[in-house]
Amino acid sequence: MSQKNLELTKAEEWLRQLVDEWAMGIAMKTSEVKVVAGCGEMSAKEEHMGINCEINGHIEGYEDFYQNDFWTVDSADDTIHLLRSSSDGQIHDHRGQWIDDATLELYWRGTFEDQEQEEQITAKWVNRNQFEIKENNYSKGKLLLTTDYVFKRKQLGE
Repeated sequence: MSQKNLELTKAEEWLRQLVDEWAMGIAMKTSEVKVVAGCGEMSAKEEHMGINCEINGHIEGYEDFYQNDFWTVDSADDTIHLLRSSSDGQIHDHRGQWIDDATLELYWRGTFEDQEQEEQITAKWVNRNQFEIKENNYSKGKLLLTTDYVFKRKQLGE
């Protein structure tokens, strides 16, 4: 087996570790340097060809949100896809690659509400029971907001 196939197998194993129930902490920094906090939950299940994650969250001062994330690997070119559908009407296909054993970088560019937008996401698995996501949102090259998510595996009996 080639080194590339070994790395992909390890990367796919990290994705499979999403399967479970998770508590989520959120810190969102807007362009005005204001930081707001939030929390939520994620339920992740393995489905045909990927991992389906249902996220319910709350950020202070904002409406509660729902998000469906589907993680999958395109075996033709080893690209990771994060297909996201959110309660604010956005649907994005973030594409990316593993940059090391535990870190993914993903990117999306498109339009929303007639404005050019970009999203850069870094997902890092800290260990089997915790992973973190940093999401930077841009419009016309200007950083609009940064959102940090920390996911911790829920323990049995909680």
